[in-house]
Amino acid sequence: MNAATRACALRRAYFLFALTLAPLPVVIWLIWHEQPLAALLLFCTVLTTLMIGTLVPRCALFGRMIKQLPQAGNQVLLTIDDGPHPQHTPAILDLLERHQIKALFFLVGKNAAQHPHLVREIIARGHEIGNHTQMHPAGTFWLLHPTRLWREIADCQETLVAICPDHPPRFFRPPAGHHNLFTALIAHALGLRMMMWSARGFDGVQTDVPTITQRIARRLQPGAIVLIHEATPVAIEVAQSVTSLLENSGLKCDTPPASLAFGDDEVATKPPAH
Repeated sequence: MNAATRACALRRAYFLFALTLAPLPVVIWLIWHEQPLAALLLFCTVLTTLMIGTLVPRCALFGRMIKQLPQAGNQVLLTIDDGPHPQHTPAILDLLERHQIKALFFLVGKNAAQHPHLVREIIARGHEIGNHTQMHPAGTFWLLHPTRLWREIADCQETLVAICPDHPPRFFRPPAGHHNLFTALIAHALGLRMMMWSARGFDGVQTDVPTITQRIARRLQPGAIVLIHEATPVAIEVAQSVTSLLENSGLKCDTPPASLAFGDDEVATKPPAH
């Protein structure tokens, strides 16, 4: 990555950080002038806005993101997070081949470095890989300062490009979907678009496969981006159930269209109909 590009992105990120601190002198001034309720209201408004933009995965307050595919056709996208996994990835690849489904695997850099042959196998089977950070700090990613956040995304990109130089990731997904004020800016500087989802079953935290599948089925429609995980106790069972669901849905399940990487943000972020 060009050093000038990195420096420019980090300058912009730290400028945004400084802007978030701008209300602090006003809060202090209000307290000094014995207006504690006004100070509290301003503080809570700013804090609530920051928390919503950070912890609500599909909230685009801090930057553009892809929430679903453009509904011009009959396509859906299956995305699979947290791999590669030495047992789960080969089994899931076989399931996808059996059901004639192509997917986008959001890979963790450290896992990819440990199992580079699985990354190559994903590509060889006609799927796409995406950037899911180097270390997958799910609990703290939203707290990272710009320099550390850059390193998480850039290191993963470098890891994956080193393994498959002809297939660089085009999309980025933050761990657990939690992102902060700087995430979209830094991802864009690295040539990535941030992608979320529109249909998930919470298989990362729950283990009841029928319930997980039903949740996905309720939101399965043209343009849906489906999320499932590797490295969970029910990863294979969920993959079996969801791939069967996708095959029986009559919807086309392929890798993202080429236009999506630099497509119409207004279309790409349009929320799914209920």
